[in-house]
Amino acid sequence: MYSPKIEEKFVRKLYLLKMSYGGIGIRKPMTEMVKEALNRYIPKAEEEILSSGGAILKPEELDAKE
Repeated sequence: MYSPKIEEKFVRKLYLLKMSYGGIGIRKPMTEMVKEALNRYIPKAEEEILSSGGAILKPEELDAKE
């Protein structure tokens, strides 16, 4: 499976956000923030692809291409 690397500047920003949440008494792990961001991004990206006439690949289609 593909394992993307997150740029250092984004890791640092996530850490600063995590610590800022802590400053107001909210415990929010960086992994939770990434999950929230992906949950917002993925549907928007899928809609963009579909509205442009593309199709969303299924996992089995990806496996066949590799």
